[in-house]
Amino acid sequence: MAIPLVDWPPYSPDLNPIEHVWFVLKKKVLELHPELNNMGKGEDAIEALEQALIEAWEAIPSSLFEQLADSMPNRVAAVIKAKGWHTKY
Repeated sequence: MAIPLVDWPPYSPDLNPIEHVWFVLKKKVLELHPELNNMGKGEDAIEALEQALIEAWEAIPSSLFEQLADSMPNRVAAVIKAKGWHTKY
């Protein structure tokens, strides 16, 4: 019994909305803790980054996640319309 394959565009964009969340999280960390840019890579820097990530994550409004989830039908439609090529997303 063969495993059925689905046609997949060779240049299909990543529709995973978490990519947008990572961007917002990084931006929020640097907004709240610009000193992290110059902290180095030691254990103190890692601990400071961990705390900054928690603080930044908590500062992201839940509406962002709702907007990203709500945008999925439009994202999928845009990919279909673009036949798997680039979209505005």
